[in-house]
Amino acid sequence: MYRNLLVLGAILAMQATAFEAGAATCAAGHPSASVIESTPTSTFTDNGDGTVTHGLTGLMWKQCIQGLSGANCATGAATAMTWRAALVAGVADTTAGYSDWRLPNKKELESIVEYCGYFPAINKTLFPFTSALPTLFFWSATSYAQEPLNAWFVNFDLGFSSNYFKTTNFTVRLVRGGQSFDAFDATVKPVVVEYLDTADFADSPGGHFFYSSDPAEQAAVDAGSAGNFFRTGRQFLTGGNAPICRFYGSVTPGPNSHFFTVEVNECNALIALQVSPQPATVQQWNYEGLGFSTTPAIAAANGARACPANTLPVYRAYNNAFPLSGPKNPWDSNHRLTSQLSDIAAMVAIGWRDEGIVFCTTR
Repeated sequence: MYRNLLVLGAILAMQATAFEAGAATCAAGHPSASVIESTPTSTFTDNGDGTVTHGLTGLMWKQCIQGLSGANCATGAATAMTWRAALVAGVADTTAGYSDWRLPNKKELESIVEYCGYFPAINKTLFPFTSALPTLFFWSATSYAQEPLNAWFVNFDLGFSSNYFKTTNFTVRLVRGGQSFDAFDATVKPVVVEYLDTADFADSPGGHFFYSSDPAEQAAVDAGSAGNFFRTGRQFLTGGNAPICRFYGSVTPGPNSHFFTVEVNECNALIALQVSPQPATVQQWNYEGLGFSTTPAIAAANGARACPANTLPVYRAYNNAFPLSGPKNPWDSNHRLTSQLSDIAAMVAIGWRDEGIVFCTTR
C-alpha cells in the first residue's frame, strides 16, 4: 500500500507539471471552463481502435463502457452488472485484439475522473458519453476492507468514490496494462456463499445451511427457487488443488440437505453406496458433482488438523441428527461450514457438534 501511495503521489506531481506547462482549462463540453482540467486530452493517445492510452499512468482504457461499441459508442445498450459479473466481463473481453482486459482498481478508476466537470465527470472527447446509461456508478475491482460484501465504486456523475453491496448492478469500464498501480483484487476467485433457511426447517435447531459457488445458482436461490434460503453474510473464497464433492439427498425420503467433502475416500464411499433410482423409503446421499476447489488440511500424527501457510481454516459443525449415542433426532442431517470460530461456538450452544477443521480457504 505504501508503494501505491508513492506512485499516486508521483502521478499527481506529473499532472501538476503538465498543468503548469500547458495550463489546459476545462474543455470537452464541461461546464466549468475556467477550471484546470485533471485529465487533459493532450495526456492521452487515441489508438484508433476503440482504446486510449493515458500517458501519465501507462494504462490503456476502453473508450466505450460495457455494452456499447462503435463510433461515439453509439451501438448497443449500456450494461449494468454485479461486481462479480464485472470481473468476469474483463476476462471475456477481446476489444482491439487484447485478451488481458480487467476491471480497474479504485485508484486506477479515480485516475480518469475529470474534476472540472460533472454529469459526467470524465473527458467526453476521449470517452464518449450518452445520457442513456443505467447508472453513472462504475465498479472498481477493489473490495471494501471493512466489509468484504461491499466493493468500491466511482461516481462519474459528481466524481466521488464510495462503496456498496457487490450484488448491486453498476456500470463497467475496462482497463489493461500499466505498471503504475497494483490491481490487488481483480482476479476472479469464485466465492462460496452461505445460505440459511429457518422457515422450511423449523424442526432442525438453527435451521439448514446451504453453500454455493455458482453465480447462476446463487441468483436462483436469491430469487427464492430453493425455498426460504437467505444469505447470512458469511462467505469464503475457493482456490486450491483439491475438488469438493457435493451430494444431495432428497425431499423424500431424505435427507433434504446437501453434504460437501474434500476427503477422496469419503467421496468415493458415498458414491459406491448410492442406489439409482433411490429407493422410496431409504435415505441416501446422491452425488451431484464437484462443487468447488479448495486446499486440504494437514493432519498431524495425533489427528489434529492445521492449514498450510497463506490459507485460512474452514470449520464444520454438525446438527446431531445422528447423535454419538441414543436414537436419531427427528430432523435431517445438516452441516455448517465457516471460517469463524465464533460461528461454531454459536452452533455448539444450540446442540450442534464441533467437527473441527475440514479444509482450508485462500486468503
